[in-house]
Amino acid sequence: MLPATFRCLNGGLLSFTARLGAWLLAVCTSLVGFCQSHLEPDNLTARIEELERNAKTSESKILAFEDGAKAEKAKRPTLQLSGVFQADAVAFDQDEASRLNYGRVESGADFRRARLGAKGAISDSMDYFMQLDFGFFGRPTFTDLWVDFKDAGPLGTVRVGQWKHPFSLETVSSFRYTTFMERAGVFQAFTPFRHLGIGFYDHSKDERWTWATSYLRTGQDQFGGSLSTDQGNGMASRLTHLLWYNESTGSEYLHLGAGYFLNAPPNGRLRVRSIPEIFVGEFVVPAGEPNGTSGQPVPTAANGTPFFVDTGLLTDVSLVNTFGTEALWVHGPLSWQSEAMAQQIDGGALGNGLLWGGYSQIGYFLTGEHRPYDRKAGAIDRVKPIASVSKSGGIGAWEVALRWSYLDLLDHNILGGEMENLTAGLNWYVNPNCKCVFNYIHSDALARTVRNGIITNDTLTASTTHAFGLRCQVDF
Repeated sequence: MLPATFRCLNGGLLSFTARLGAWLLAVCTSLVGFCQSHLEPDNLTARIEELERNAKTSESKILAFEDGAKAEKAKRPTLQLSGVFQADAVAFDQDEASRLNYGRVESGADFRRARLGAKGAISDSMDYFMQLDFGFFGRPTFTDLWVDFKDAGPLGTVRVGQWKHPFSLETVSSFRYTTFMERAGVFQAFTPFRHLGIGFYDHSKDERWTWATSYLRTGQDQFGGSLSTDQGNGMASRLTHLLWYNESTGSEYLHLGAGYFLNAPPNGRLRVRSIPEIFVGEFVVPAGEPNGTSGQPVPTAANGTPFFVDTGLLTDVSLVNTFGTEALWVHGPLSWQSEAMAQQIDGGALGNGLLWGGYSQIGYFLTGEHRPYDRKAGAIDRVKPIASVSKSGGIGAWEVALRWSYLDLLDHNILGGEMENLTAGLNWYVNPNCKCVFNYIHSDALARTVRNGIITNDTLTASTTHAFGLRCQVDF
């Protein structure tokens, strides 16, 4: 017979087990009932619809919050800083005729450009850009200073301020992305470049066409001022088209364009001239000028590479019509770029004249990259190396290039001269924001003697000048 204690424990355990089994059975019965009542097809559909309604409500609240955030952002201007500097070293080698025409052209080193900029949005329909150059003569001075009014109906985007007006592929493309150290000789001679004005620009939906036109005050460049009651007005226009474009890689395309620049020069005065596609300069204190009580030299004038061809000051000029064509073909690492320009001058007492010029260049990336293209602007874009230089390796992008250019400033009584340049270049793109450039320029000129910007005689003399340039460029 079992002890009494054991019998008591055994009875309690059986009682507890029976009660636990009854509780579990009740729970299971309740769960089955719940599932049967809530997971029937009608109730399941209703539950899903309720969840969908809740999801839509949550999505609406999220969108409303995002719209509110955008509205708050649109109430205050945004700011993005940018900068660039170019450190140059240039050496010249002249023949006897070159020294006779221009004097001794000094070698040297300088900061070709040193700029800081700020851009952003004032509102959801207005952008701005401001840029100062601390390396320009008269430093510092502003270069670009404009505001865009976006979505202005059929006009596209309306721009007011100072910027590079629509004419020429090299003009509208940033100097950061050009192949050589300087733009071709026709640039300084014929293009409007930066002036105060108002204009508009736009592009087609498929980004195959771009068009732009502007009204500008001609005359002084870079500083924004133009004083002239008599004339001093101009208009610039540009139209471009992509004949074909590789949508998948962007490494094959053909760009064509045309431009027109109408200039009624201030007070009927015009001077057409250009440098040998290289420049280096400094501030100097003219001989005999006091330096102040401290004796510390204070720069008061600019000295540097002279203009090799120069019409001198033309007076009584009523109108100047300049026409331009442009082309850029890219086939993988190979590129070809060319522009031609002609300038017709109503010269008054000197009679009419036709000046012209152009350039053609080829480039090839030894490391397989291609020249990028900005479809909305119809302009050259930033090169991005396949393997940028870094601690983990990479050699950057290497490009070789060759350019031929010609400028003819001789016609009737206009004796500006002729200049033919051959430039060879080697570019090393360390990464997308840094490149090192070497240029060799062979410049043949037929020109008059000039000293300190003053033409001393009308005898045209042929000369040859060699230039060697190095540049380190960093931008962000």
